[in-house]
Amino acid sequence: MQRNVKKLSDEKFDLVVIGAGIYGAATAWDATLRGLKVALIDKGDFGSATSANSLKIIHGGLRYLQQLDVKRMRESIRERKILMYIAPNFIYPLPVLMPTYSWKLKSRPALALALLANDIVGFDRNGLDDPHKYMPAGKTMSPKKLKELIPGYDKYNLNGGALWWDCQCYNTERLLLHYVISAVNKGAVAANYVKATGFVLKNDHIAGVKVQDMISGDDFVIQTNMVINDAGPWVDKVLADLNGKTPRKKFNLSTAMNIVVNRDVMGKYAAGLSGPYRHVFEDGREYRAHRILFFAPWRGKTIIGTNHLPYRGDQDKYKVTEREIESFLADVNEAHPGAKIKREEVSYFYGGFLPMDGTDPKTGEVQLMRHYKIYDHYKEDKIQGLITAIGVKYTTARDVAKKTVDFIFKKMKRKPPVSRTDRIRIYGGEIDRFEDFVNERSAQLTEKLDRKVVVHLSHNYGSAMDEILKYERESEENLRQIEGSDEVLRAEVFHAVRKEMAQKLVDVILRRTDLGSAGHPGQKAVAEVAEIMAKELGWSKAKKESEIQEVEQIYIPA
Repeated sequence: MQRNVKKLSDEKFDLVVIGAGIYGAATAWDATLRGLKVALIDKGDFGSATSANSLKIIHGGLRYLQQLDVKRMRESIRERKILMYIAPNFIYPLPVLMPTYSWKLKSRPALALALLANDIVGFDRNGLDDPHKYMPAGKTMSPKKLKELIPGYDKYNLNGGALWWDCQCYNTERLLLHYVISAVNKGAVAANYVKATGFVLKNDHIAGVKVQDMISGDDFVIQTNMVINDAGPWVDKVLADLNGKTPRKKFNLSTAMNIVVNRDVMGKYAAGLSGPYRHVFEDGREYRAHRILFFAPWRGKTIIGTNHLPYRGDQDKYKVTEREIESFLADVNEAHPGAKIKREEVSYFYGGFLPMDGTDPKTGEVQLMRHYKIYDHYKEDKIQGLITAIGVKYTTARDVAKKTVDFIFKKMKRKPPVSRTDRIRIYGGEIDRFEDFVNERSAQLTEKLDRKVVVHLSHNYGSAMDEILKYERESEENLRQIEGSDEVLRAEVFHAVRKEMAQKLVDVILRRTDLGSAGHPGQKAVAEVAEIMAKELGWSKAKKESEIQEVEQIYIPA
């Protein structure tokens, strides 16, 4: 996958997708697979904004039972199963616990009914050939058993617990990247660091997208008659001054923050634990209640979330604050006092945006937008060929992409070919039984690599892991781990630059590899990666130091 902006300016495309988060990447993959000539652009790196902020959970929608939203629950269960099939190296089952108490909706009988309903609605959640993707039925348990499974947890009125199964993603950044690579391998043209700055209109029809190459500074036009604005929290900025006026706002901003703790707090099980919620109104009134905080084990660490707040500032200037981390951590420790998490154990923090409908006037709580939306700008702004799509969940991105591409064909007055993204595996996904694959590769590579490294490569590259191993032909040194890492190989850095369009040091540290996605990888690791990239990309000493400083700032809150 090469970054070739000249192709963007020289060719005409059936479709330009603006925004390469999970929704834009999935849309580009679906549209390309259905025969459209697609360009995919993003003003930053692929998946570097909202899609990078994730609890890594692929939800089956159990919480939708509260609203009796069976349709949405079925969508989530179906998409979870599809993801386990098309991306078997990334998605795997995760057991989830929730304590039960003596009061009604959180009692053991109430949760038992919810689990029964979950199993009935998700009757077809299994059926994949891989036995390690099997998801057992939910069940309740005694308080003694719950305390065994969540070490140190004990609360007043605790009378048991509930257990069900959801899924987790090993590396959401690379899952998204594999969508992009899949699209490119089928003929799409993708480029990161290409910013949409406006539209070319002819008689109120889209004729092209004005863009700027953020690397070279060059301005040019991508020719197309159809555009999908998939820019997430930036959709309104993309639409600014559309046809001489500002369209109705599409995305009301709310922040979502998750933290990573550099310790395995939970062991094998994730858990939804009741924590405090406080809101102080402008007139001094205070509202107090409870909210569910989610604790998930992940790669030997723990991800905890999510803290939602309304946001009225500039998206490009948002950064998680130290005050927000400390306030949230206090709530986390109140939800699980036995964890006793210290501030210095918070190794990383994820901050991003989700669309909200508004805030509850009685409680101040953020009311997140529940359903995706697809806007036709011909209806709203009398501009033909422009569509804005807004998604609300990582899990259902593929399904929303399918519906978006169906709508594109409708606008083109063409019968849409059947979408095949539910049964064609994405790049690296040609694996039937993941554990068997890992064992086979470990046996084959036992003299070259530790099993831990093989597991790491199997998860992050899947059936394409030989693309990394071939760098041994250049030097055996390339199969050595980056200094300070037990898993990431030097070969992965070369591959990220040469074949995965990494342009900046943060691209490699945070998204092409998992060196820094759970915390600072160490100065030696950053320096070694920077040195490799400097030689590959011809960076000056000053440029290399600037890139290192940019990485350092990632781990410092405002």
